[in-house]
Amino acid sequence: MTLDEIVRRNALRFARKPALNSDSGTLTWAELNERVNRLTHALRGRGLARGDRVAILLGNCAEYFEVYFACARGGFIAVPLNYRLNAEEARQILAHADPRIFIAAHKHAESAARLRAEQSGIHALWIVGDEAESYKAERYAAALAAADATPIPPQAQEQDCFAIFFTSGTTGLPKGAMVSHLNLEANAFNQFVADASRVDDINLVATPLYHMGAVFMAVTYMMLGCTQVILPQFSPVAWLAALRRHRATVSLLIPTMINALLNDASFAGADRGSLRLIFYGGGPMPPAVLERTLRSFSCGFTQGYGLTETLEATFLVAADHVPDGTDVQRRRLASAGREAVGAEVRIVGDDGADVAPLAIGEILVRSRSVIRGYWRQAELTPLVMRGDWFCTGDLGYLDEDRYLFVVDRKTDMVVTGGVNVYTKEVESVLYQHEFVREAAVFGIPDDKWGEMLTAAIAMHEGGSATDVELIDFCKERLAGFKCPKRILFLPELPKNPSGKILKRELRGMVAP
Repeated sequence: MTLDEIVRRNALRFARKPALNSDSGTLTWAELNERVNRLTHALRGRGLARGDRVAILLGNCAEYFEVYFACARGGFIAVPLNYRLNAEEARQILAHADPRIFIAAHKHAESAARLRAEQSGIHALWIVGDEAESYKAERYAAALAAADATPIPPQAQEQDCFAIFFTSGTTGLPKGAMVSHLNLEANAFNQFVADASRVDDINLVATPLYHMGAVFMAVTYMMLGCTQVILPQFSPVAWLAALRRHRATVSLLIPTMINALLNDASFAGADRGSLRLIFYGGGPMPPAVLERTLRSFSCGFTQGYGLTETLEATFLVAADHVPDGTDVQRRRLASAGREAVGAEVRIVGDDGADVAPLAIGEILVRSRSVIRGYWRQAELTPLVMRGDWFCTGDLGYLDEDRYLFVVDRKTDMVVTGGVNVYTKEVESVLYQHEFVREAAVFGIPDDKWGEMLTAAIAMHEGGSATDVELIDFCKERLAGFKCPKRILFLPELPKNPSGKILKRELRGMVAP
């Protein structure tokens, strides 16, 4: 199937059921289907044909879903843009993706107009809001109102590229992962099983809709006809208020968001009774934070491991989250779970051969959710594919029951004094300190050690500790060579809009 069939079928099965709840109101499945028809006609009326790209520069809003599904219906390719990119980064992505239409929020109208003027291939700029005329652009709402609403026969095939998701770029400039309709469909079936998804679930969308996480979560639950509640921007107060108001049952949160909720003053007294499941992923979840989370929320949890290029390859399901269980169960809280129903995982050494259980190597993934390649960068495919196995660049191991433990990114592993140190292990220890709110460990060049193990720390409000105290805390729990030799204290650790801590920025803050 293609993603277009989600709206098309749900308009028949759940015509009057809310599909989207947002600040601009509620759209039923029938209303969403009509608006997708109109938008698809409007895009075709501007000359778009199957395979043409549509650039999107929006915050979280109902229109984001309309554009995604109009691309699916018309056979176009969505190009979601991170709204926090600087002008040069956005310019490079637009030049690379070569879109024909640019759809932007009114708050981004000025920068979108400048970017459009620099890209000769962009035929039109549509603004979601009331400031279009000032920038020689069209109003998105006017384009829809003037368009035909008649049904459109399916234009795409399931193997077609649905969207180009540019990787988050925590280690460098992004690459355009070509995600197909089939990739997202296959991932949804895996997640149905992992989450025990239900037709009456209500998904609270709290992560940015330009990011794969928000999209795969929404696609999964929209396939069942579930309502999506769209949070314009995450904050603990806003998330808790939306949860209470809409009685949401499921939500995707990344670990830094969960940490923010736990440390917010409004959390303890908030009504969280509707919540059935939190899906978490997108970054390391320190065991100390996870155990606190499990004791603070009275709901189930699913963890997913995967990349933009693979979607979810493994799941730690609700039954695995047992904080007071056996030693084995507690140890597995630090894992990423076992393979999805439709996925396979291998751990290989530098020679490409499988390693023994518990031995650390690179994680490889094979599934129908793995992308075919990068947009207009065919030369990169042989670098990440070994046959039909995707090389993730993550290091990890499988235990005897095939629970996957992710120990580090290859690029984050620190070699100090000729010994490998996996930064996630050190971060997990630092998070056990009562005053540590956030921690990131990385290496900086050092004449003596090759790399000096360094930790960046953000403390809880009112908490304090010296660098010597934190280093000694680590020495009580780790071998000496794994302990940081330098501590950098910051009020907040730098993150990308997806909430991932940016170690490259931290490295730049520390003079070697």
